[in-house]
Amino acid sequence: MNHRTNRFFAGIQGAHRRAVYKCMGYVNEDLSCPKIAVVNSWSEVCPGHYHLNLVSQNVKAGIWQSGGMPVEFPTISQCGTLTLGLDGIRYDLPTRDLVSFDIETVVNVQLFDGIVLIGTCDKVPPGMLLAAVRLNIPAIFVPGGVMDTGEYNDERITLSDLDELVMGKSLTTELDSSEIERIEDAVCPTPGACPLMGTANTMQELAECVGMALPFSSTLMANSAELLRMAKRSGRAIMELVKNGICPRRIINEKSLNNMLKVLMALGGSTNAIVHILALSQELGLEDKINLDSIDRISRQTPFLVGITPSGPYYVTDLHRAGGIPVLMKTMEELLDLDVLTVSAKSLRAVLEETKLTRTKPSADIIHSLDNPISKDGGIYVLYGNLAPDGAIFRKVATSEHKLMHKGPAKVFDSQEEALDALKSSRISKGDVIVVRYEGPRGGPGMPDIYAVLATVVGMGLEKGVALITDARFSGFARGFGVCQISPEAAVGGPLAVLKDGDMITIDVQKRSIDALTDKELARRLEAWEPVRKKERVGILHLYSKYAGPATRGARLE
Repeated sequence: MNHRTNRFFAGIQGAHRRAVYKCMGYVNEDLSCPKIAVVNSWSEVCPGHYHLNLVSQNVKAGIWQSGGMPVEFPTISQCGTLTLGLDGIRYDLPTRDLVSFDIETVVNVQLFDGIVLIGTCDKVPPGMLLAAVRLNIPAIFVPGGVMDTGEYNDERITLSDLDELVMGKSLTTELDSSEIERIEDAVCPTPGACPLMGTANTMQELAECVGMALPFSSTLMANSAELLRMAKRSGRAIMELVKNGICPRRIINEKSLNNMLKVLMALGGSTNAIVHILALSQELGLEDKINLDSIDRISRQTPFLVGITPSGPYYVTDLHRAGGIPVLMKTMEELLDLDVLTVSAKSLRAVLEETKLTRTKPSADIIHSLDNPISKDGGIYVLYGNLAPDGAIFRKVATSEHKLMHKGPAKVFDSQEEALDALKSSRISKGDVIVVRYEGPRGGPGMPDIYAVLATVVGMGLEKGVALITDARFSGFARGFGVCQISPEAAVGGPLAVLKDGDMITIDVQKRSIDALTDKELARRLEAWEPVRKKERVGILHLYSKYAGPATRGARLE
C-alpha cells in the first residue's frame, strides 16, 4: 500500500526510525505496513472507559488482519460527575482541549498513516473529533458503548436519580442511609456511558450521525460481544480509509454538521453538544455557516422524536433495541442531506438504503415518526434578549411542558458554591430566578458544569417554582427550568454582571427570549461595571481565564 509514512521508514534513511520500533518487537514486514495510531482513553477513574482495553485489542486485531501496523497510545479521560458542585468541575470542559492537543502532538511526532480513536464519556469524544479534523489524516471513532440500566424496587434507575436524592431531597427529608447504599449499588451496574441522554451518549451518537463512527456503533452495550465485533470491524475500516485517502474533512463539513444538529434536536440531547459542535465549526472555519443563528433555525424546523431520560421515559438501551441511530436517521431522512460521506466509505444515502425501518411496537413508541412527533420543534432552544444579546441555550424537552415561562426576582450569586449554600440554607423561595454568574469560559474559569445547583433545585421539589440562569453549562443529566451558556459571559462584561437581587427577570420560552430591566438601565449599569476579582488560577485554568473564547464559538482556547 502506498501510504504517506512509507518514505520515512524505507531505505537507509529510515534506519533510525525502524530501530526505534524494532526494540519494541516490530519486524521489517510490520514496518513496511501503514502505521495506525490506536488512541485509547482507557483508565481506572471512569466507568465509561474502564473496559476499553478489550475494545482496543479487537481494534488492533482488525488492523493486523487488514495489513496494517497498530501502535497504541493513551490519552486522558475523566468522569466529571465526581466533582459536581466542587471546585474540580472547572477542569471538566478543558479536558476536551487537552485531549485534542494530546492526540495532535503524539500523532505529529510519531508519524502515522491513520488514527483510530476509542472513547466514551463527555469531553473525550469531542476532543477526539477536534483532533481528527485538525490532523486531517484518515480517522475513525470507536464509541465505548452504553452502561446497562440499573434497577431498584422493580424500577429502572440511573445516577441522576441518586444525585437528586442526595443533593436535593436530603435537604428537606431525612433519608435512610442503608437505602441510599442499596441505590448506589444499583445505579451503575456495568461499565459504559450512563444510559440516559447525557453528554456522553449524546456525543457518541452524534459522532456516528456525522459519519465518523460505523453505523449502529454508538448505542451498543459496553459489555457486549457486539461491541467487540464492531471494534474489529472498525480496525478493518481504518485500513480502507487509508487505502482510499478518505480524511475527516471530507466527512465532517457544513452538510454533515447540519445533519449532526438535526439529530441532536430529534434526540433532545445534552446542551453541552452545542459548545462542542460550535468548537468543531470553528476548527473547520465554518463559523459563518454553523453558529447560534443556524442552530436556532434548525431547532425551529426539526421535531423532537426520541424521549430518552431526562427528556422522556426511555433509555439509550431502548433506543438501541429500536434500531439505534440509523433507524432514527432513516425516520427523518427527508430532513437530512444524504450525499455526505461516512467512515464506512459509503454515503449516508447508501447506509440508510440498507437500514430497515419498522413502525411496530415497541420501536414506534421509542422513535416517533415525523407525522407523530413528541414535539414539532427541536429539543434545544436558542434564546436571545437583553440578558443574552449573543444568545443562550434552553433544553425545552427536560422541562415540564406547562413550564414555558417564568417571571420572578433575581437572586444573584457570583459562583455555584454561593448558590448551593443559599439553597442549603433555605434562602431561595418559590418564584425566584437563581442567577449564577462569573462561571463562563473565562470567569469560571473553564465554564464549569453547575448541574449540582439544578439537581438540588429538583431534589428539593422546587423545579416548578424556581428558574436558574447562568453563563456556565448544565450536564446532560439535568432537568428543570434552566437557561445556560448565556453570552456574553459576566467576566467580560455581559449583562449578567450588573444584575442585582430583586431585579425582575422574564424568560419566555415560546418567544425564545430572556430579558430584565430596560435596555437603558442595563446600559447605565454596564458603564459603571468593574470586573469581580476571583481566585488566581494556575495551569490549564489560568490559560482558560486568559484565552478562552465565548460559548458562542465553542468555549475553546483561542
